[in-house]
Amino acid sequence: MLSDTGSSNLPGDVSNPFITKLTTSPKKGRISPAEESIATLREGMGRMDISSRGNSLDYLHMERKDSKETANRRELDRFVPSRPSSIATHSHSSSTLPTLALDAHTPDTSMDRSASIDQSTSSLSATLGVPQNNRRILSFRSAPPPASHATSHLDAQRNYLLHSSTSANRGTGTNAAGKEGNKKRAPPYVPERVLDAPGFEDDYYLNLIDWSCSNRVAIGLGDTGYVWDAESGTVSALGGGEESEDKPKVTAVSWSDDGAYLAIGTDAGEVEVWDVEEGKKMRTMGGHAARIPSLSWHGHVLSSGCRDGSIYHHDVRVAKHKVMELVGHTAEVCGLTWRSDGQFLASGGNDNVVNCWDGRIGASVLQTGEGVPRGVAKWTKRNHTAAVKALAWCPWQSSLLASGGGTADKHIHFWSTSTGARTSSLATTTQVTSLTFSPHSKEILGTHGYPDNTITLWNYPSLEKIWEVPAHDSRIICSSLSPDGTTVCTGAGDENLKFWKVWEVRQSKKDKGDGYEGGGINEGGMGRSKNTVRIR
Repeated sequence: MLSDTGSSNLPGDVSNPFITKLTTSPKKGRISPAEESIATLREGMGRMDISSRGNSLDYLHMERKDSKETANRRELDRFVPSRPSSIATHSHSSSTLPTLALDAHTPDTSMDRSASIDQSTSSLSATLGVPQNNRRILSFRSAPPPASHATSHLDAQRNYLLHSSTSANRGTGTNAAGKEGNKKRAPPYVPERVLDAPGFEDDYYLNLIDWSCSNRVAIGLGDTGYVWDAESGTVSALGGGEESEDKPKVTAVSWSDDGAYLAIGTDAGEVEVWDVEEGKKMRTMGGHAARIPSLSWHGHVLSSGCRDGSIYHHDVRVAKHKVMELVGHTAEVCGLTWRSDGQFLASGGNDNVVNCWDGRIGASVLQTGEGVPRGVAKWTKRNHTAAVKALAWCPWQSSLLASGGGTADKHIHFWSTSTGARTSSLATTTQVTSLTFSPHSKEILGTHGYPDNTITLWNYPSLEKIWEVPAHDSRIICSSLSPDGTTVCTGAGDENLKFWKVWEVRQSKKDKGDGYEGGGINEGGMGRSKNTVRIR
């Protein structure tokens, strides 16, 4: 009974205003206290504005400051233990800004936020040592920060390596095989000496200059051969310089290995041998049917190339001087040179052919009857497209031969005499008239004719150009290397002889007084080699 009476008197459970348990239906027009409380709560939530959330922010800050847990807490960053307290404070306060301070109608809060961000940025810049500016740290357009004292030496080393590497390939080649090519040196823009050579023939096929081991330069001018002594500076004319109408023109000159005798090829197809010390002609060897533009000595054998394409070997010790004939050219033989050991002879002709001959002189498979033996080339190359006059044997690689072509070719080819293969090629922009390998470094010098009239130095085997110098007003006809291997004499159609200091003497560490092998040089000056020639 009691329970029924109590349940009837209570309208419902009002302990929770959101849950109402009604036992009886409410009367119309009458609102219960629970319903009134719920309606009031809903009306208040409907009138709430986001702009009023600034007050809740202040309330939250005040509540956080008042709490014991926040007051006793160490404001440290777990990644940066030594971070300043001001930065930590701003970092914690800024964590609530993006979610709570969203209304633009709270100017005080926005100003506090910008001030806190500026202070945080300045503190961070001061801590990291980065100059503060109004731009981002990682910006593509901004300049990098200046180097500190700890990295200054690294920057200096980096700049030095950068400049040295960029200048290595500009005018100076890099030679992987030797240190000489890596050294940059000034080109010889001005010759060491200039000699007047009136009557110097402007003919591409002639060889009118040769430098002996006794430091004498032979020059063919007109119909007379002249000798200039580089030590004393005196000039002497072979035969007294007498002029005759019947005297043939000089077309080639060549010194013997000991520097005692000078061979002169003439326009009449004869070879004259002169004793320079005595100043007299020793003998005249004929046999050719046309002029002789090329000569080359090896010991007692003198080889001569003719305009008709024939090559003769002359033994100057015997009366019957013609000991062998080489057949392999169909046009003028304008290039002829023996290898230093005498095993091979190289020849080039106006038929665009390069031949390599076996240096052994004697019986031949082509010999018929009792005539002079005839030899054939060991190998023949037809890669050039113009006359081949420039020939050079490498002094530090005996199997290497270089050949240069004329105006229609403008190429330098390198050959292996052991296999006959072409090892490399170099394209030039001008006519190649002569080639010279350096005995001191792995370099090769070329003289040129049309159209540039220059001398050019390359590294080998990289074939990178070291320098190029304009040398003459007209095309260079021929050149010759000094006995010490440092100076090159060039003769051109402008009737001048010029001496260019190209290389430096490299002395041996064991004995600096010893002479250089191929030129018969000693410390006291020039001297004759042991191989002397006797002419009958």
